[in-house]
Amino acid sequence: MNINTKKTIANLDIIGSIIMIVSLFVGNFYAGDPGGGLVYSLSYPGYKLIFNSDYMLGTLFIIVPALILVVDRIKSLQQYESLLKFGLPIVSLIFLFVLKGQLGDTGNFGGSSSFALGAWLFLLGNVLVLVSGAARFFHIDLEQKITDITKQSRSKK
Repeated sequence: MNINTKKTIANLDIIGSIIMIVSLFVGNFYAGDPGGGLVYSLSYPGYKLIFNSDYMLGTLFIIVPALILVVDRIKSLQQYESLLKFGLPIVSLIFLFVLKGQLGDTGNFGGSSSFALGAWLFLLGNVLVLVSGAARFFHIDLEQKITDITKQSRSKK
């Protein structure tokens, strides 16, 4: 494994957190069909989730990745670093689906909403942080696991 791959694996939680934050400002987060035979669809950008008091869970979409980025720099939280980096992505993943349902229940979305580009990017970043956090929490050497898997796949060819 080359040095860039090793650095990427070691910083998977940072990369995922940055993707999560950027996803809030890239494209739309949720989209919905207003129903009634209308051709267009409604959309909801991620930044509106952060600054909208109607959806308090949306504020956590920026707090969770920001906390993941700084947890190892705050002395009082360092002892809980592995737990936070494993638990916070699970919480934000739950909020992602709860907020989707909450938006779908509003009158504007006509009873259904779906993920748009921003939510898919948020989900990708969330999975990266979750994998890194789970590896750290369960004391799994992620680099070694990836090396073992690639060796097994090469030997099968």
